[in-house]
Amino acid sequence: MSDRLYTGKRTQDGDGRGVIVEVTDGDNGWPLASRLDLKEHSTTLEWGYGMGGPAQLALAILADVTGDDAYAERHHQWFKLDVVSRFGWDEWGLRESQVWDWINEHHPLASQ
Repeated sequence: MSDRLYTGKRTQDGDGRGVIVEVTDGDNGWPLASRLDLKEHSTTLEWGYGMGGPAQLALAILADVTGDDAYAERHHQWFKLDVVSRFGWDEWGLRESQVWDWINEHHPLASQ
């Protein structure tokens, strides 16, 4: 199993504020899908506090790691409170294995 790395950082864009959230696996990297198709808390991914943007990021990370949309929808608010809301403001990194550790400790996946 790979150990993908999820990272986020704040940038300066045209309006003075922006964020980049990426997934890397070895030498490959891509933007994290926000998964607005599952639920729309916010059109932007955010972190470091407990509102809609961090909820969207928590949903996106759980859906990506587990591949189980229903699980992500059921548990992302807890993941937001326990993990995403505590990320550093400017940038953060989270390994896939850390997400699995949280899942196994708090809300184990039935099929795992």
